[in-house]
Amino acid sequence: MASYVIIKDAPKLDYMKDFVALPKNYGTKKYFEREDIKAIRSTVYAALDDLNAKTNFAEDLRNYKRVLIKPNLVFVYHNVSLDKKDYPENTDPRVFEAVVSYIKQYNENIAIVESAGKPYPTMTAFKAAGYDRIAKYYNTDLVPLELQPVVRYILPKAEVMNEVYLPQILDEVVKGDAYYVSVPKMKTNLYTGVTLGFKNAMGTIPYFLRERNHTHDIDKKLADLLYLFKPNLTVIDGIIGGEGNTPSPVDPVKVGKIVASNQSVEADRITTYMMGFDPEKNQLMIEATKRNFGDNQVQIIGDTSVTKFRPAIPSLMDEKTAREFPNLLAVTGHNFSGTPKITDPNKVTPEMVLEIEQSCKGGCLASVKFGLDFFNHKKSMNNEKLKVCVIEGPGVEINGTRYWWDKNGKPYTKEDLKNLPMKKYGMGNCTLATVGDICFWKATGCCDPAKCASLICMAGGTLIPIVSPANPWLIPTGLRLLQMIGIRAISALKGKPCDAPMLSHDDHVFPLPKLSKAEKEKDFISVPMPKMGPIKRVKQAVMQTYLVLCALPLNLNNKYGKNGLNH
Repeated sequence: MASYVIIKDAPKLDYMKDFVALPKNYGTKKYFEREDIKAIRSTVYAALDDLNAKTNFAEDLRNYKRVLIKPNLVFVYHNVSLDKKDYPENTDPRVFEAVVSYIKQYNENIAIVESAGKPYPTMTAFKAAGYDRIAKYYNTDLVPLELQPVVRYILPKAEVMNEVYLPQILDEVVKGDAYYVSVPKMKTNLYTGVTLGFKNAMGTIPYFLRERNHTHDIDKKLADLLYLFKPNLTVIDGIIGGEGNTPSPVDPVKVGKIVASNQSVEADRITTYMMGFDPEKNQLMIEATKRNFGDNQVQIIGDTSVTKFRPAIPSLMDEKTAREFPNLLAVTGHNFSGTPKITDPNKVTPEMVLEIEQSCKGGCLASVKFGLDFFNHKKSMNNEKLKVCVIEGPGVEINGTRYWWDKNGKPYTKEDLKNLPMKKYGMGNCTLATVGDICFWKATGCCDPAKCASLICMAGGTLIPIVSPANPWLIPTGLRLLQMIGIRAISALKGKPCDAPMLSHDDHVFPLPKLSKAEKEKDFISVPMPKMGPIKRVKQAVMQTYLVLCALPLNLNNKYGKNGLNH
């Protein structure tokens, strides 16, 4: 089938009202008569009508048993005790509602599916943004994916994500029984530069698998997932975009566009360009293209003019961070393939330091920056109070001694770091394996984004603001969290886990079993879940509970061995 991307401009209106959460009068005549609501709906309908004229996807919709529609609700920053009431992190519910309304014309069986960022319960996100009321109004299912038992696949062609655990409802997409619609927000992202149509799939996989290879390999991991399933339809919410350091609070960008496509990679590619970035330099786009998931014959219809977005900055060594956090010292020491080969620790330039740091920007580094950014969105948080040395990586070994460097190229040994007059923050398992004994703050995992973010806030003498007592969502979220933990534990005890086995949390690729020549040519292979006797069921239930709780703002001093976590 030919590929199309349709771009529609919304009428010139003020769309800054209710762009994060629906108002109380949603569903009433007064709500639907609002000019912005009518304009958004007409823009979404026009984009989808034009795409349907080219592809006849509406007929496909009729032929599927069910339609799964996934927004981006990694977190809903609405009335969460930050300086502003709203931040455009999630898919605009006005846009999403219009998409549901359109799809409902062709298929009555709709499920709204999502899994928010751990440990934030998705049902809280649904309620905070008003998605529960959309589901009620249109009589759709509302499915928090973290509560779904999982099935298992292997991907023979994958470079990183060789093993996939998938919620059962998404398995309907893989088997061709369900039609999958991705409705992301147009926004920047610390881990991947931008987060759009197929990056939205990160919220379809379970927590522990999400954290596996959430590292320098994150772009490969997300591109690999396209071997298993991809959106049938992508509708990008570009009414109010988000710029800054997602998943931390982002600032609004008035774009006023809807992008619709039957080819998610090409929708993401042109949208990346429209945000002011070169898609040919975006590693996520590069990996998807390398795997032939794009279509260079795509037809793009509409205005592709650029609205410049402020980029996410996944670094602790940039000038902005230095100005905002004068008492923070970051040192880096990675030795991945492709990083500068250093033989003299005293001949390292600032450019080399940045290259070393950026060799692993898809995990702990970006997650610490995520936490730091809260200081800029909560006036009561004192940036100068954050007096800490953040250690990135295990150090580069030169003549038997490990070294780390600050942004100016100054070298530090472990003894130098130990003697610094500030507490140390160890960033990830690789760091803690070599300097864990001198670190007060231990961000375990590879990578656990929530833990990395919450601990850097604690290092500044405060809780991450969203778990502040001033947040009116705190108690409802806590109750939902307990409910979520209980459901997942019971499911594991029944031998139907809602997550991947937590075998380790290190930087490694799951090995493929021995495959035949024919099997190696397949995009994916369904395989049985690992056998779980009574003891393994109990262990899985306990481990799921423990590791969800570990994402809370607690400095749990886990024990480390040479390879990281010793569970």
